[in-house]
Amino acid sequence: MPKSIKKYQTLQDDDVPHVGQRLNQHVKTLGIKKAFIQRALDVNHTTISRYFRQHSIQVAILWRFSRILKFNFFMALGEQLQIPYTTQAEKELRNSLHLKNHEIELLQAKVNYLESLLKKT
Repeated sequence: MPKSIKKYQTLQDDDVPHVGQRLNQHVKTLGIKKAFIQRALDVNHTTISRYFRQHSIQVAILWRFSRILKFNFFMALGEQLQIPYTTQAEKELRNSLHLKNHEIELLQAKVNYLESLLKKT
């Protein structure tokens, strides 16, 4: 009896990137041995190989890979969506920058005023 393929398992042209390949590619780029990952995740070598072959990976596994490799796979994958997104840290930095620019404008106005007073004397 043939294995039935569920609708959500059918891949489309614009579907998600192959997460297992991305993990494997990043591990190779860093030059990290699979044995290190096996020990860190407490899994055997066949499990690691299976992760690298899987198109989709559970969030918990991807979370652990991110922590072990000190790389945010969620953000890297999210960037491929090409949907604008601002992190909370970016929002805070932009707000801080806006306040600093306003402060600079006020200080520049004070400098201009003081310079005009010096010219009058």
